[in-house]
Amino acid sequence: MGISQLLKAPKGYERYLRNAALAMVIALVIGMVFGATMVNHLDFYQQQELEEGLNYYLQISDEGGSISKAKIATNSLNTNGMFVFYTTICGLAVVGLPFVWGLVFIRGVVLGFTVGYLVQRLAWRGLVFCLATLFPFAALLIPVTIFSGAHSVAFSWLMITKVFGGGDRTPPPILGYIFVQFTAFVGMFILAMLEAAIVPWLLERLLPWVIA
Repeated sequence: MGISQLLKAPKGYERYLRNAALAMVIALVIGMVFGATMVNHLDFYQQQELEEGLNYYLQISDEGGSISKAKIATNSLNTNGMFVFYTTICGLAVVGLPFVWGLVFIRGVVLGFTVGYLVQRLAWRGLVFCLATLFPFAALLIPVTIFSGAHSVAFSWLMITKVFGGGDRTPPPILGYIFVQFTAFVGMFILAMLEAAIVPWLLERLLPWVIA
């Protein structure tokens, strides 16, 4: 068994990957729509908790409270890095395919809910705030999320065909798969560094305008 077999994707893998990417896009979009819709179905106590949390955050920032760059980077890397870790594990597990779809769906829910709540709470200022602070990073976050999730689903499906399909006994390209997911992790690391460098600067300038 040559090392190239563990690195190179087999014939037909591209078709798995295209279908998986489409499934990830659908999961993300459905999650975003669901998350945005959830904002209109919060009960009174849930709205109060969110309101208190947002007001406290705005007050701290307005009073000159500094925002830790290290904390932003750590939180971002923990959240996004763990996503890549979980999708990697799900891809290696034969039964992990539906869990990847669920993870991407949840990411869409969080993103849709965040945007929906800020727009509902702050109106057009909230929209501008989202465009300035969320969407530039989402331009990197969403492609890397789909990239990692799609490769995980494609690899999991390849494993299923090998286990239950019969006939094909060639080893799966596990080293290539791990390298791909490592690349996704590097993308999430770059995202965390960008957030740590830019988000405090953006919040310092935008929050006084938002709460004016």
